[in-house]
Amino acid sequence: MTAPRRTISAILLAASLLAGSLLGCKPEPPTLRTARPTDPPPVGTLELKPPAKPGESDGEARKKLEAMLAAHTGGKPEALQKLKDASYTRIGSIMLNGSGAATTQTVDLAWPARYKTTVEITAERVGTVSVGLGPDGNWISQFNRPPGVALPTPLPKEKLAGGALLSFRRQMQEDACYLLFPFADPSTRVLPADDARLGDKDCHGLHAWTPALEYALLHIDKTTNLLARLAFTGHEQGKDVVKELLFDDAQDFSGLKLGAKVYVRAGVLDVAEWRSLKVKAGQTFEAKHFDNP
Repeated sequence: MTAPRRTISAILLAASLLAGSLLGCKPEPPTLRTARPTDPPPVGTLELKPPAKPGESDGEARKKLEAMLAAHTGGKPEALQKLKDASYTRIGSIMLNGSGAATTQTVDLAWPARYKTTVEITAERVGTVSVGLGPDGNWISQFNRPPGVALPTPLPKEKLAGGALLSFRRQMQEDACYLLFPFADPSTRVLPADDARLGDKDCHGLHAWTPALEYALLHIDKTTNLLARLAFTGHEQGKDVVKELLFDDAQDFSGLKLGAKVYVRAGVLDVAEWRSLKVKAGQTFEAKHFDNP
């Protein structure tokens, strides 16, 4: 299973599992839903150099983190707690066989124990991959179908193991940080990092250790105090790689601002672009919700 430009994000690990059926299929032509809206901010290759985790946060770094949380929550960081049980859907495209393929991703999260993600990729066929993680086990389910044909249920399921399991565990941690609540946890520690310029944004840098990602590099827009970049070590296709999420177009979801436009990079590769976001916070999930696609 090869492609001219192999995708290596955890989401695209799922895509690569579909490539056997989609390989050689041309992605659908660009539309208002799939066309590239802008070029990603120009940034160079990023290298993570975490210092030793401190016992306490640096005072100035803590103030910058608190300013970021206030900007995203309207001064009410405690409101982020409702995102620990949340569902969100985003629409965009991923790199598949060297071109962007229209993609919809849905994530259901019951932090810290349970997680389910479904990724639907539309080319000449529609490929769907669902993954579930929980304290009692894990699974992956795949199905390819022509457009317009309903999915049969239940979908075939297999157990995740090894590097694939680690990749999706990291994906769960990434999605938690995308929803910001780990940064509001009292156990989070921060130190100052180098400033950076991302496109037209001048940004503060912070080293951060959270209950989700053991280490992450944050860059915060100095003008808006909104998170502009999240970088961490992902585990993709059997190896560690620096993964970046670049945020733009912050939108309000019941008083919480989240980046509706997200560029995902792994190393120097652009691997996904999300352009539309819907969020339902404070969800009530039964455990069995995470057992099946």
